[in-house]
Amino acid sequence: MKLTSLVAFVVLLALGTPVSWAVEGASKERAKQGDCPFSRPVKCLLYERPECRSDWHCPRKQKCCPHLCGIRCLDPVDPSQPVKVNPGKCPVVAGQCEMLNPKDDCLNDGHCLRGLKCCRGTCGNSCVKPV
Repeated sequence: MKLTSLVAFVVLLALGTPVSWAVEGASKERAKQGDCPFSRPVKCLLYERPECRSDWHCPRKQKCCPHLCGIRCLDPVDPSQPVKVNPGKCPVVAGQCEMLNPKDDCLNDGHCLRGLKCCRGTCGNSCVKPV
């Protein structure tokens, strides 16, 4: 490779790199309003190709969110809305989790079906029958 070609390549590379950092940084600071909807953890045999890299790759008010086996543009949820609280209390759990950062199957009762409660378990939150 000629020296002039190498210099031109390095200059173009140097000029392009800060621009990409600036765009990514701006999108993180000014993300669209709302939160990503909760997505239960699943075991994936194959991951989907990401649909987006930031909220600004998504149409209208949609946000770029993790979803099952990929990343998709999804409608946001309003974090200020009241969450559903199912009747009853969570059972007492004895023991301690030995897994680092266990995944939660739920974050609140609204993520549980058939009147189950979202309770802290031995390793993360899960939907259980209330006591």
